[in-house]
Amino acid sequence: MSVTELESAEIQFDHPSGLWSDAWRRLVRNPAAILGFVLVGLFVFTALFAGLIAPYDPREQNLELLQGSCCPGPSAEHWFGVDDLGRDQFSRVVYGARFSLLIGVVAVTVGVTFGLLLGAISGFLGGKTDTLIMRLMDIMLSIPGLLMAIGIAAMLGPGLLSIMIAIGVVNIPIFARLLRGSVLGQKGNDFVLAARAVGVPRRTILVSHILPNSISPVIVAGTLALATAIIDAAGLGFLGLGPQDPSTPEWGTMLTGTVRYLQTAPHLAIIPGLAIVISVLGFNLIGDGLREALDPKLRGRT
Repeated sequence: MSVTELESAEIQFDHPSGLWSDAWRRLVRNPAAILGFVLVGLFVFTALFAGLIAPYDPREQNLELLQGSCCPGPSAEHWFGVDDLGRDQFSRVVYGARFSLLIGVVAVTVGVTFGLLLGAISGFLGGKTDTLIMRLMDIMLSIPGLLMAIGIAAMLGPGLLSIMIAIGVVNIPIFARLLRGSVLGQKGNDFVLAARAVGVPRRTILVSHILPNSISPVIVAGTLALATAIIDAAGLGFLGLGPQDPSTPEWGTMLTGTVRYLQTAPHLAIIPGLAIVISVLGFNLIGDGLREALDPKLRGRT
């Protein structure tokens, strides 16, 4: 056996691991991210199994529970109390998780899909195409997001679908600009230049080489956008742009009629508000953890 073979046998080289496996190891060592996964997991579990968790029909009214006064507080039969129509608040909050998750996922999917398409085209083609798309995105970003969402929802008409579309459109320029910057940063890398040198088609270079290396900041932004979408949906629902059926157990809609009961029945506003805060906190913690795990500048923190 040669000296080189002996030295190679004695020295144990660690096999390099991929970006995502490294990021996952850092993520699971982040206590805040673990807490975020627990909160989001609880949120998703509640949304998926709302029919088994809720003890009552969220739309069922029982005026006999009011007994001449509005909104009895928490009790053994009704853990979160009842509202002004005698509906069980716990059941409504549980079913509200389903509506909030649906709104958040659909809205972010709309924003990510169109944002990725515009950002990839703009960053990869450049030139007049880049200028046209980015100036359009600048115009959209110059309008406050919530104000734009209110305008779009009002134009389309109140309803869950309108809220999803409105929030999704507001998120398009955010994802488009983010991916454009990542694509521009990847275009000059050696592996892209090598692919061009050997004659790889431009579409293949974009889809197979540039996008997989540019997508990590979009994933982080998408996680954080889920939290923002839940808040925006609750705000639009509170303004009356949500479901027109007042019996719909959506968290923002539940807050709409609670203003006049803040003194006598504060639990009507506090409990749905806490549900919004907890779900948003979970997504924010996951987003922060992903950012620290995927950003090379922050890897030393985890």
